[in-house]
Amino acid sequence: MADGETPYIVEDRRMLSRVKGGGIKITHTIEPGERTSGCLTCCYAPDGCPMLACLPCVDLPEYIVNAMKASRYIYVRENSLEWNNPWMQPAKGRCCGHSCCHRVVMDDITVMHFDDVHFDDVRNDTRPCNESLTFCCGGNGEQVQIESTFCSCCVRGKGNRVCIPVCCPQSCCPWLVKNEVWVEDAEIAAEIIREAREGALERLGIQSIRMIERDEKDERRKHS
Repeated sequence: MADGETPYIVEDRRMLSRVKGGGIKITHTIEPGERTSGCLTCCYAPDGCPMLACLPCVDLPEYIVNAMKASRYIYVRENSLEWNNPWMQPAKGRCCGHSCCHRVVMDDITVMHFDDVHFDDVRNDTRPCNESLTFCCGGNGEQVQIESTFCSCCVRGKGNRVCIPVCCPQSCCPWLVKNEVWVEDAEIAAEIIREAREGALERLGIQSIRMIERDEKDERRKHS
């Protein structure tokens, strides 16, 4: 076990290293976006009848709304970005394993290390007229987009999916190399993430290593 006061270095992937062996330091905590229901919503669905939330004037049961709010977090660590975007599903029950009357909140935690090959672009991608649309239709705050683009029209896809139109949302295309992070203030959050990533790359010498490797490849192409 590594000494908690000494650095923990992973030579083959330096971004997994940390300043102290005993733990990974959280450098910033970003305030997650607040889920807001639309102006037509006038009440919560009863705890024992969550399916009523499909009506435009009824929100999810209050215990679900509170549990989802309490579960959201965004941590900027010394070598990665971590966030939880919880979702809801039926609780355990006797109807094919599910309950018809109760719901539970499930964690959906994502961790992206700053040396991820797809950690290219971090930007504020909040929809236009967000405040007005949130008031009318509901929303989750402002949006920070982390994606890997190679032209103005397409985003890289996972696996053997070559490219996908940039207009496709992550909720409809889970194979996109794109992550949507809902925050309270997207401009500040994007700046914090960019600075943390650049600082980590510089501190671990990854940026300079990549530049050397790129120069070597260019040199080989010239002589080939």
